Amino acid sequence: MLVNKIHLKTLGLSNNIIGVGGARELASICLAELTSLNRLSLESNLIGNSGLEAISRALVNNESLKEIFLYNNDLDDDTMADFSAMLGNKGHLQTLGLEYNRIRSRGANHIFDALQPLPRFERLFFSHNLISENSAVAIQ
Repeated sequence: MLVNKIHLKTLGLSNNIIGVGGARELASICLAELTSLNRLSLESNLIGNSGLEAISRALVNNESLKEIFLYNNDLDDDTMADFSAMLGNKGHLQTLGLEYNRIRSRGANHIFDALQPLPRFERLFFSHNLISENSAVAIQ
């Protein structure tokens, strides 16, 4: 159904617990085709690192994204380098939500490095991750 909606601007599938398999299906079936998508909300779906990898690959050519929300998805440092690389061409990105995951300083630094050159970026939601007071995080 979503495959034919190439001009879709907002996709909100929060709190559906689609899991890793559902995230992979979503990525392979339609996300790559939704190049006009401005807002992606996938909070509380437990997509995990493998699901985020598939979503990152699917979104690599989308230059329209302004908001990405991935709260509470069981994400950690292992996929943040690839996810951050995908963010590199998101010149319109304004907001990124990564709260309630398991991201540590290594993953946070990948994210911060990717967001720094983005001209329109304004809001990062990053609370309730695993960055401790002893972590070295380079916020610039």
